[in-house]
Amino acid sequence: MAVSGDYLLHPFAGFVPGYDFVGIVERLPAEPRAELSIGQRVAGVLPGMGAHATIVRAAPSLLVPVPADLDDLVAATAPLDAVTARLALDALGLDGAGSRRSGLDGRRRDARARGRRDGSVLVQGAGGAVGAWAVQLARRRGLEVFGTASGRSSAHATSLGARVLDYRERDWPERLLLASGGGVSGAVDHTGGREPRRVVRPSGRIVRIAFGGEPGARRSAAARGALTAIGRGAAHPAERVCSTPAVVALRRAAYRGALAETLESMSVGELAAPRPRTFALDEYGDALAFAEAAAPGEKAVLVMP
Repeated sequence: MAVSGDYLLHPFAGFVPGYDFVGIVERLPAEPRAELSIGQRVAGVLPGMGAHATIVRAAPSLLVPVPADLDDLVAATAPLDAVTARLALDALGLDGAGSRRSGLDGRRRDARARGRRDGSVLVQGAGGAVGAWAVQLARRRGLEVFGTASGRSSAHATSLGARVLDYRERDWPERLLLASGGGVSGAVDHTGGREPRRVVRPSGRIVRIAFGGEPGARRSAAARGALTAIGRGAAHPAERVCSTPAVVALRRAAYRGALAETLESMSVGELAAPRPRTFALDEYGDALAFAEAAAPGEKAVLVMP
């Protein structure tokens, strides 16, 4: 979308794409954060694009150490997508029965547990890049997960723990209402469509992470969708917009915590990462084409010289 000029945050030419990265620290300021050192492997998300480069200049507050036993290529599949999924679920404010809490993530959820609604969640695009992470993270929080997917990605979403409905079938909202006993407690949505408002209970919440739109019209769809969602902040169900670049820019500690928890969970096998398919920098066009047509559970990763 960004390369084609159809992305709201980068509608202009002459920029370096890419938000997230894994790399080696080559230089640090005179007084860096204590956990950072020269030669260390780190991951990060930039508040603005620029990661698809051989050298990336990033503030130390953006960097998170990669666990020693986590492979670089596997780690590189996670930062932007997994952090987006985690932040979206946090914005829903849901915990389920039997929630598996561990480490910093668990302490934060325990501290905010009072007043939260237990229940179920709808993940739109449950077999996709962000949706697959959202399904796993929601399951770890003890939530019942319903997901929409195509026939192509439904098996992948099901394998991660979602109860899948085919979004191409017009009656999927009615079937979800029936299966969930009258509606889900929240939804993570990337379409900007009306269907989530039909299936989320009035006391629930919808978190919009994207707004769909036809090619060539996605910038305007995102602008309209974001304004509409903000305007529905006090509606029933309420809506929120989750923008990972904004969180990275304005809430660095929250972003680093989310990324650190994700990488740690991956390193101990608690979260399943997509399979990385590697491309050299001079194969950038091939990487873009693969990203458009990748099989569910696969992710393009650029490997720099």
